[in-house]
Amino acid sequence: MPYVPAAVSTGFRVLSAVAPPLAVRAAARVFWHFGPPAPVRPADRAVHDRAERGALDVDGERIVTYRWGDPSAPTVLLAHGWRSRASRFAPLVVALEEAGLGVVSFDGVAHGDSTGHRMSALDQMAAIRAVHETEGPFTAVVGHSLGGLASGLALAEGLPVDRFVSVSTMTGFDAVAESFLRLVGLPARLHDRFCDHVERTFPGDVRDVRARVDLVAHPVPAHVPTLFVHDDDDRMSLPDGARRLHAAVPGSELVVTRGLGHNRILDDPAVVDAVVSHVTASVAAA
Repeated sequence: MPYVPAAVSTGFRVLSAVAPPLAVRAAARVFWHFGPPAPVRPADRAVHDRAERGALDVDGERIVTYRWGDPSAPTVLLAHGWRSRASRFAPLVVALEEAGLGVVSFDGVAHGDSTGHRMSALDQMAAIRAVHETEGPFTAVVGHSLGGLASGLALAEGLPVDRFVSVSTMTGFDAVAESFLRLVGLPARLHDRFCDHVERTFPGDVRDVRARVDLVAHPVPAHVPTLFVHDDDDRMSLPDGARRLHAAVPGSELVVTRGLGHNRILDDPAVVDAVVSHVTASVAAA
């Protein structure tokens, strides 16, 4: 999600009261504005710099890929979220390497070192498929935030992996819109208007995107062992969504943390251990 100063959200609240259609159109423009890519955090720099890099063309954009660990070992794909990048998984990369696994990740379109100006869940799904075709197969996929949503939808549409971990994932299009409207200060009564406007003007003339981007209606297949991890203090992706996703996938597991929020959850040692344990279970079974 883009950063929205308090003065801007106040302006949106006023505009919503006096000119709702204009407020919806202005909010939609902000929705697609990413700003400059997030930099590599100092704590992640060493892991980022030692990766083997590659690049793919995905729908005309250059997607940068990263690989760590033994290329002959079972490999895990990591998919980052909005306003993030592959290097944000650095603690998990180290733990997976120590468990004897290979790791592949990528910077989504308009993120990190990749090209582009905007990214949706469908763009991230396209990148996941392209990386799978060139760098796979993968024993598991781990997705954070929008990356978790895109990974889950890709699995629902047939992406062949053995296991899935979803961290801080929203349930779908409407949940992303709801979170964004809270952020910018638009009232809930404009939710449907905003969703309809974004759907009508969605890049690439995509149809029915609101219905398609719904991980509750199109859940991860029950035969894929799935772990949902979410923090009760996540104000970006509300924890009730994780419980709905968990309920939609029979046999899935749900780990709920406290005090970590939406992003710090990726750095928590207990969360990293839970993710590695889930992922390595498929390798042990094989």
